[in-house]
Amino acid sequence: MHNEKNSLEYIKELVTQNNNAKALEILNHLANKSMWFQNTKAVFQMRMNASASAVRTLQPVVFIGGSVTINPETPDKIKLNLAEAMLLSGNVAGAVNILEYCSQKSPARDKLENAIKKWKQSLPIWPRLMILLGGLPIDKPVNTDAPYGEL
Repeated sequence: MHNEKNSLEYIKELVTQNNNAKALEILNHLANKSMWFQNTKAVFQMRMNASASAVRTLQPVVFIGGSVTINPETPDKIKLNLAEAMLLSGNVAGAVNILEYCSQKSPARDKLENAIKKWKQSLPIWPRLMILLGGLPIDKPVNTDAPYGEL
């Protein structure tokens, strides 16, 4: 087993080998609570089809003290990963809210915005009307292009 200092490098190596299960197993057994470590763990959770777990992993990193206030210190990459996990787990409203707090354009942000746009266009007329009136569902998963998340 690698020590924690070298673990993220080892985990990145596992990514190139497409060994997500092994990477997540290592992440689950390490006690590192840094934002980047939690981000890495959430990315692997999404890639292992555990998007709800990814949301639970990243919420304390993005939201201040369990509140609904987004921490301005959190890098956009981590906010975007939480938004993607929310989309995959069906919380469109939460994901759209987080996207509003991402200050920079990026391929990851474009990917999520395009996924939401395609999803909206695929809906029947009545749900689209509800969205135009300001209602966004919290129980309708939105597919995004794999691979999920950014390390």
